Amino acid sequence: MAFPGPPSPPPPRGPVATLTGHGRAVNAVAFSPDGRLLASGSSDRTVVLWDVTDASHQTRAATLTGHGRAVNAVAFSPDGRLLASGSTDRSVVLWDVADPANLTRSAILVHDRPGWLFRDGWRQGGVHAVSFSPDGRFIACAVDRTVIIWDLRDLARPSRCARVTHHRHLWRSGPVLSVMFSPDGRLLASGSDGDKNTGVLWDVSEPAHPVRTAVVRPQVREWPKALSAGGAPAVHAVGFSPQGRLLATGSGDLGVVSGTYGSWRKGAVMVWDITDPAHPVRTGTGILPLAGPGDTGRMYAVVFSPDGRLLASGCENAAVTLWDVTDPAHLTPAAHLTGHRKAVRGLAFSPDGRMLAGCGVDRTVNLWETG
Repeated sequence: MAFPGPPSPPPPRGPVATLTGHGRAVNAVAFSPDGRLLASGSSDRTVVLWDVTDASHQTRAATLTGHGRAVNAVAFSPDGRLLASGSTDRSVVLWDVADPANLTRSAILVHDRPGWLFRDGWRQGGVHAVSFSPDGRFIACAVDRTVIIWDLRDLARPSRCARVTHHRHLWRSGPVLSVMFSPDGRLLASGSDGDKNTGVLWDVSEPAHPVRTAVVRPQVREWPKALSAGGAPAVHAVGFSPQGRLLATGSGDLGVVSGTYGSWRKGAVMVWDITDPAHPVRTGTGILPLAGPGDTGRMYAVVFSPDGRLLASGCENAAVTLWDVTDPAHLTPAAHLTGHRKAVRGLAFSPDGRMLAGCGVDRTVNLWETG
C-alpha cells in the first residue's frame, strides 16, 4: 500500500506588474484607503505616488521631494487625506494628498538628535516606521531607540504627547524598527533590534500615557551557548490581524550549520494570540527553508490580508511568501511570490485584498494578484 508523501510546495507566482523609477532601494509601500494610489518611499530621498486604478497599466501620479536623507516609512491616514513619510533625516512629513494634482505639506514633525546617540549612529538614527491611529488623531513614530506619539488633532500645531523606550537603559537597547496601532486603537506594537531584542505591546487607550502590557520574544538563538548572551533575535516587523486578535512578528537570527563552518541568517514569522494583551501566547511559527550556508532569511516585513486569512512576509533573501493563517497554530505556505532579486523591505495589501505590493533593495515595486 502506497502512502501519500508530504504535500507539494505551492508553485511560484510572478508579479502582474513591476514599477521602476526609484534610483536607490525602495524601503516602504502603502496603499491609500480607496486603493487608487500606492506610495513608495526610497533611499533616493523621494516618495512616489503611483496611480494603480488600472491593474494592467500603473502610472506615476506624483513625486514628493524634500527629505534630506533616505525615506524609510510611508503610511496613509485612515481617511486618505494625509500621507506620512519618515526619513533618516529625523523628520516625518505629513503631505495633504486629498487632491493628487495639488500636493502640499500639512506639517513636519521634527525629532531632535538625542545626546546619547553615540554607538552605531548610522544605524540607530532617524525614523524607521510610522503608524496612524485608526481615528487618525495620532501618529506613532519609531525614532532611534524610542517610540514617539504625536497628537495631530490640530495640524497647524502638532504636539508630541508621549515618548517611550523598550528598555530602562537606552544604551542596552537597539533601534526601534517597526510600530503599528491595533485596529481598535487601544494597543500599539513595536519591534526592536540590539542587545535586548524584543517586541513590546503598549496600552495606548490614553495615548499621552502609554503603559507596557507585555513583551514578545522570538525563539532563542541556535548558536552555541557561549554565543547566545546577546538575547533573542531582532523583531524587524510587527502586524495586527484585522480583528485585532492576532499579532505577527518577523524576525531573524544567525544560526550555525551543524558540522560545518558555514552560517546563515534564519528568519521566522511568528503569530501570537493577544486576546489577553497582558499574556500573549505564541500559536504558530513559519520558517522558510534556506538553501544552505550563505543564504539569508531575516523577515523584514509582515502584513495580514484585509480578511485575515493570509499573512504575507518579506525576506532578506528576496522571498515573498503568503501564509495561510486560518488555523493560527499551523502556518502553511499558500504561495511563493517571485520577482524581487534582493532583500524585500516592505509589503502592503490593497484595501480589497486582491493585490499585494512589495518593494526592496533592487529598486523596484512589484504587484501580485492574491486572489
